This record gives sequence, structure tokens and C-alpha cells, in this order.
Amino acid sequence: MLAPLYPSLAADEVLLVALDAVRTWRHRQPNADASRYAELDAILDAAAVGRIERQLGQDAPASLPAAVEAHHLIMNERRRALADALRVWDQVEAAAIRQVARFLPKNGASR
Repeated sequence: MLAPLYPSLAADEVLLVALDAVRTWRHRQPNADASRYAELDAILDAAAVGRIERQLGQDAPASLPAAVEAHHLIMNERRRALADALRVWDQVEAAAIRQVARFLPKNGASR
């Protein structure tokens, strides 16, 4: 689909771009129709899990200590990702508040 237009994109990159476009569209749909999109949500969730697992690139642990260590690494990555997302959303919210502040009266003057 996009590969002929962008030869630098590998086939799986094209699929990831397409999934991201579908995910973006899905997030714009009303939540009242959530059951209508249950199968699509399951596919998008599975793709997201697969992407996270590929990013972590962990092999299956061979022992209990290795499994515990792998779990700790995953939880640390999760905390880091959530903290990153929180910082980004904080910046977006701060920008929105600055936009509101632009329209507020200055020095206690009323409009």
C-alpha cells in the first residue's frame, strides 16, 4: 500500500504505519459504540503488545531468577513509558492552559 510510495519503508513498517492510522481513527470513535469495535480493539491491542515485546527484545527466561529479573525490567520500562507519557500530556495541558490565559483579563481588569 505505502511501500511503492516510500521504498525506504520495509513491509512490516508499512503495516505498523497502517495500524497506527487505524488506531488513530479508532480513538476518534465514540466510546458509546465500544462493543461494536471489540474485535478491532483486540487486534489493535495485540499489535501493541507485539510491538512492546519486540522493543524489549527479551528471550524466554531459563530460570526463576531470570524470569523475576525479566519481570523487573518490564516493570521498569513500563514505569518509564508511563512517566514519559505523563510528561508529554503535562506539556500539552500546560500549552492549553496558556492558551486560555491569553484570553483572561490582565491585572484584575474585567471585560
